[in-house]
Amino acid sequence: MINTDHLSPDAEALATELESRNDYRVLRRVPKPFPSMPHMGPMPEGRCIAIVDTETSGLSAENDVIIELAIMLCFVDDGGELIGHLGPFSWLQDPGSELDPRISLITGLGAQHLKGQKINDTFARGLLDRADLIVAHNSRFDSKFIERRYPDLAGKAWACSCSEIDWLKLGFEGRSQPALLTHLGWFSAAHRAAADVWALFWLLQHRQRNPGGGPIRTHLARLIDAADTPSAIVQAERAPYSKKEMLKARGYRWNPDGPFWQIELPPQKVEHEQAWGYRNGLPTMTTRTVTARERHR
Repeated sequence: MINTDHLSPDAEALATELESRNDYRVLRRVPKPFPSMPHMGPMPEGRCIAIVDTETSGLSAENDVIIELAIMLCFVDDGGELIGHLGPFSWLQDPGSELDPRISLITGLGAQHLKGQKINDTFARGLLDRADLIVAHNSRFDSKFIERRYPDLAGKAWACSCSEIDWLKLGFEGRSQPALLTHLGWFSAAHRAAADVWALFWLLQHRQRNPGGGPIRTHLARLIDAADTPSAIVQAERAPYSKKEMLKARGYRWNPDGPFWQIELPPQKVEHEQAWGYRNGLPTMTTRTVTARERHR
């Protein structure tokens, strides 16, 4: 259990009393960000993980831009255990055009906050370039904006804490970051990049045993293992239109670049999936291997 030293002892006593009663659940605010480096010295030699979050002017990486960027570096040993961390560092960016009022409602950012602001690209790029793995809670979204702004980072390894941890199997009812935090008894200010990065770090530091047994591990260690494991994309090429709903129901998603329906699976499940396709009248399904360098593009 992550400690609660940042909370009021008197309030904690009341919270503990409430928690002992079945009619109450208690949420605690995550602490303010703090660095923790070995002996507060230089960056350690362990594997470097960058946790990132972007707030953007819209949903299109081709047409919209980053208006807030936050990055935090974590260092882990060979077993995925935390050695040290620093940040998050965050910057605002003037989009150079009027912001959609809906974005302001979501993020709390308006023209008065963004006017004249500029991301320190040299520093930000340096942090991301230092990382061996970049983590976000929606990597398919964030990676597109990051790589558009920093094209030289294309091909970096990414991990997605939303999709690459089997939260349902671990007993969680949802996958959104606020829902996961709530399940663990925490809450945080949402939709500002630095707060979201720190809250994700706090979430990933929680420890839990797998349902089938084994050691108690942090969710960050789980995520690193998932990112390091190659997976297979099964492609239902030339699938008849009449099979669309069947494929969607099985978890396939449409790849417009194919174009075809596809699903990502562990390599050991490919043969079973191809047999399922054959039984259901699909053309022979092809496969390709993906790693953390391609998975979230």
